Amino acid sequence: MDRLKGRVCVVAGVVGVLGEAVAKRFADEGGLVVGLDKIDHAVGRLSLSADLSDEHQVRTAYGKVWDEFGRLDVIYNNAGLIDREDGSALDLSLEVWTRVMTANLTTAWLSCKHGIPLMLRTEPTNGSVINTASFLAGMGAASAQMAFNMAKAGVEQLSRDLGVQFARKGVRVNALALGPIETPQLRAVFDRIGPEEAQRRFIHMPLGRFGTVAELAATAAYLASDDAGFVTASRFPLSGGIQGAFTVPTEAVG
Repeated sequence: MDRLKGRVCVVAGVVGVLGEAVAKRFADEGGLVVGLDKIDHAVGRLSLSADLSDEHQVRTAYGKVWDEFGRLDVIYNNAGLIDREDGSALDLSLEVWTRVMTANLTTAWLSCKHGIPLMLRTEPTNGSVINTASFLAGMGAASAQMAFNMAKAGVEQLSRDLGVQFARKGVRVNALALGPIETPQLRAVFDRIGPEEAQRRFIHMPLGRFGTVAELAATAAYLASDDAGFVTASRFPLSGGIQGAFTVPTEAVG
């Protein structure tokens, strides 16, 4: 449990169940955690507030990380948004499109733009960037939020490009393609739609359950650590096998 001992780990978008769980796991693994979020908070050894879509604020925040620690080893980009007005690409307003793209893709790009150069200055250089994507980015989903899906597909491509660009310079970059991770918000949605509809959706999940916050945090810690030293420019799934599954209700099979 000391795989990240002494490493400076920024969790960008730290406020909330998922970000705070990753920050705690990084700290449990010995990491020096910097919590970064637009909302005022007290997460991390160093707690910083910044609008993650504002380049000046992001640049300033990473400058404070360097001034405090003189190194940067891990970035976990957790910021994102699911917008209730997001739907078919034919029905989206430009306002919703811009809001979703900014919250999900621009924030990750700015964090990489201003964080990776600090990783390259760190001695020895052994950086890991983990950008949160979604299993939906690799699927056609006629009823899902299309701007969100496209933004997360952009996050995946950003991760591939940067992972290849910096592979021989000591910085790994991966996209963590999340499936349904159980949070109070997700559980409330399933409780609201009722057991019959919930069961219909669970049919398409091979494991028949949500992922846990602990599983997410453990996977993030793995990707941040040297255990994942041969993993870069990759789309790393944490979705319970949804993308590789073709499932039908038992009663429909003969």
